[in-house]
Amino acid sequence: MGQLQAAPKIFEAPDQRYDACDIEALQRIAAQRGLTLSSERAMLAAMLRAYDAGLQAAAASKASCRPSVSGGRGSKPTCHSDAEVLQQMLDAPGLKAMDIGGTLVKMALALPLELASEEPRFPATFGATGRTRSELEFPFELCGVQYLICFASGATSQIAHAISGLQGCQGLPSGPPRATGALLQTLSDESPVCSSVASTADTLSVLEALEDGGMKLSSRCSSSVELASLGRCEAPSPKIFTAGGGAHKFAQLFREALQVDLVPVKELSAVVDGLLFLMDVGPSASGLVYEVAEDGSHVSAEWPEPLFPFLVVNIGSGVSILRVNSAAEGDYVRVGGTACGGGTFLGLAQALTSASTFEEALALAEGGDASRCDLLVRDIYGDEGSVSLGLRGGMTASNCGLLCEEGRGFCEKDVARALLQMVTQQSALLSAALARQSGCLDRVFFAGGFMTEGNHLARRAIAANFRSLGGRVYFLRHCDFLGALGSLRSCIKDMGMIV
Repeated sequence: MGQLQAAPKIFEAPDQRYDACDIEALQRIAAQRGLTLSSERAMLAAMLRAYDAGLQAAAASKASCRPSVSGGRGSKPTCHSDAEVLQQMLDAPGLKAMDIGGTLVKMALALPLELASEEPRFPATFGATGRTRSELEFPFELCGVQYLICFASGATSQIAHAISGLQGCQGLPSGPPRATGALLQTLSDESPVCSSVASTADTLSVLEALEDGGMKLSSRCSSSVELASLGRCEAPSPKIFTAGGGAHKFAQLFREALQVDLVPVKELSAVVDGLLFLMDVGPSASGLVYEVAEDGSHVSAEWPEPLFPFLVVNIGSGVSILRVNSAAEGDYVRVGGTACGGGTFLGLAQALTSASTFEEALALAEGGDASRCDLLVRDIYGDEGSVSLGLRGGMTASNCGLLCEEGRGFCEKDVARALLQMVTQQSALLSAALARQSGCLDRVFFAGGFMTEGNHLARRAIAANFRSLGGRVYFLRHCDFLGALGSLRSCIKDMGMIV
């Protein structure tokens, strides 16, 4: 593993901030913060000072105008908008990656540990569907620098709304560039931090350094008072490595509105890389990988040994089943899949029940009985006929097959349970057959947004199905963030660093 001097703390005295860093360390830090690289140490130091000053000004501004995230026991929680939290995440220092699927957008942020230690980092919930997952956070070391990986998610349908809200808050026809532009633009004559953080001499040295480094500055970027105009100069756009169809669908929106480039990462590669990333740098604490017992309880497990080959069943809006042959780059193959996935469950639940969210649909399914909606083998052959066929009478012959018969008593809870069972059965049966064919029936991982913490009914059913076949199935605490973690791994590789 390559070594890198620890990143200096942003809030140290300006004249001491980067004194201990050599040119290679400064280049690494600049790359991590999305700044233009240079072979000139003085230029890099000046850019980083301006970056830090902008971050400090932004933090001070937010602290003075934003209500607290929590106000103690019994207090009413503050409501945070999608736009507000998106702004915070984009402005946060460190590495960022996303997975924008058809239903959910997931983000993984690797924040410098000394900054991430400040609580709270981001609100627990925001907007209509946004949430952060503090219970999934874990630290890791990269080239000698300590990071904390944080996680957040929300509905993909809210992306355009959040960006529109962000533009409205900024009062701009299009959002300013993030990284260098967004943080430097806080250093203006209106900023209370400006006079104490950045002198005119420092500002001019930054401008000269940026010009020497190849940035095209407009004529108005010529004084400390007008340093805010840097946000509109032709600075290189920061990049966010992104998996999923949204990397293409929303690329133009992010580029034009936020001046952020979404770098597409192959979706299936991201899933595999995310799982391997967890195996390499994930927390050593128990519970990262677990199995589900017959009573539905979670049983902590070790990574299978030997591991390869193994199957990954990624259930998102749809389902893809991958066989991973080794840890070598790209050594996997998609062996199958189905269009009957999480999107199917949510879409039909919204159409056939009162549920409007995934969580509401799962809550309905908890109290339902699928046998009131599904046509079972015993419904066709009777109990004796089922035995003569060698089939269990309780096996599903037709998902939702009883819904077409008049006089059947069922409620929306039963419908939700039947829909959940339909999706679960499709994935479990198909993956079991493919695992047997690949010789890894005892090494199958289920992941994806459909397998999230609240869906214990699906996990229990899948585990039972594999046990009945003599197989073994594993689940991951970070099941819905593999794509984001795989994209983060791609970001790290692109920067020339080694995990």
